[in-house]
Parts: sequence; structure tokens; C-alpha cells
Amino acid sequence: MTAPSFATVAARPKSIGLLILSIGVAFAFAFLGQWQLSRAVQNGDILERPTETVLTLQDVAAPQEPVGDQAVGQLVRADGAWVEGDFLVLAERFDEGRDGFWVIGRWGTGDAATLAVAAGWTPEEAVAVAAAREWNSAGGPALDEVAGRYLQSESPTPPLEARKHPTEMSIAALVNDQWQDAIPAYTGYLTLGEAPAPLADITSPAPQTEVELNFLNLFYAVEWVLFSAAALYIWYRLVRDDWEKEQDGPAESEEDGARATATTPEAPIAR
Repeated sequence: MTAPSFATVAARPKSIGLLILSIGVAFAFAFLGQWQLSRAVQNGDILERPTETVLTLQDVAAPQEPVGDQAVGQLVRADGAWVEGDFLVLAERFDEGRDGFWVIGRWGTGDAATLAVAAGWTPEEAVAVAAAREWNSAGGPALDEVAGRYLQSESPTPPLEARKHPTEMSIAALVNDQWQDAIPAYTGYLTLGEAPAPLADITSPAPQTEVELNFLNLFYAVEWVLFSAAALYIWYRLVRDDWEKEQDGPAESEEDGARATATTPEAPIAR
């Protein structure tokens, strides 16, 4: 007797019924995996802020307070006036890969606080030094308000005696070493949206929206996908087990037949 093929066993009503059941279970597991994946995104920390809408500085920050996540990268404006004599040059300021200099100043805000302002960038030290000297004597560029992107202060570094200009936009260093009577001060700084001549605008792009996945939900999503694959694998193993049993059946029948022939006594020869 010839043993059936695997395809024949798989096409039997019992196997097809098990396949339909397995597909249904796998589909349910896949749906649960998709649900968990959507939950991983929904439960993630999505930073969506109207950073390109110009707000007043007081709406997003306060003097002497840490810069919050909602304030970093926000376009703001602040009325007030320049504080005379507090313009200086920062060195090693890279702008789109080019090394150069910033000219920064101190802006007295309408709420009687101090705001550090990066006025503009130039690749030439002489231009930056001349602009800072001119604005220190003339009271700064003629502006009724400053507008630009509000950023977080950089960390201060120990002063280097051989260094001509500071290199960090550190509010702490400015308040403690450069400016007099600068308290209260905003702990962030502003980069002007339109730099006054002879400086160029500082490249300050909008912050990217950040999405942090919930990894526990993501793990559950992967787990449900594995369960879905396991459901189909179980069907395959059940059908294969039936097929293997039927493969062994004919062989055992042939062995039993051969064994029976060998043990049957021969009929006596008539004389």
C-alpha cells in the first residue's frame, strides 16, 4: 500500500479545519500586535509645540528659572533696550560647518530682567570686533524689540589665559564674569532672526519633533507576532505528525507480512 503525500494529508477536511482555526488564532494575535504597536506610539512622548509661532518671552520663560522643554527652540520676542557696554565677541562659533565669530549683547527686557542675545555671525574676527566696539559706544543696533529663537545656555568652561575671546554662550559665565548687575537674568539666550549689518544671520533651525516609543508596548507587539507565527507552526507540526505516522504504517505492514511468511511452516511434499 502506497503512503499518502504530505499535500494529501494537508488537504483532508480535518487538516483544513485545523488550518482555518490556526489562521483565525494567528489573525487575532496579529490584531493584538498591531494594537500594542499603536499603543506604543500613542503612549510615547511626542514633543509637538508651535515653535514657529512667535510668542512673548514671558509666555515661555521666566528669569532665574531653568529653561523648560516647551521653551527650547521657541520663536520669541521681547521689548526693551540694549544695555550699553555689554557687547562682546565669541570665538569658535560654527555655522553650517564654517568657523567664525558671534557678537553677543545684553538686552534689558520690559520686566527689568537681563536676556543674552546673539546678534549675528561673521567668519572674520576683525568684523566681529569692530561691530562689538561700535555697538558698545553707540548703545547697540537701533531696535525696539528683539525677536528670534530661544535656546538653552551652554555649559561654562574654565577660562584660558591665552584665549582672546570666550567660546561658550554660557549665561552663568556672562552673569558672573562679564556683566555687572545682571540679576535677574533669563537662563536661556536668543539668536536674532535678522542680524544687523555687518553680521550675517545665525543658522538656527526649528527643533525636530521627537517621538519616544513606549518600549514595553513595543515588546508586547513583537510577542503577539511571535504567537501568531506559533499558531501556524503548530498546525504544520500536527499535519506533519499525521503524515509521518502514515508513512510508517505501510512499512510496518510490509515488515509484519514478511515476518509472517518467514514463520509459516512449509506444506509437506506428498509421496
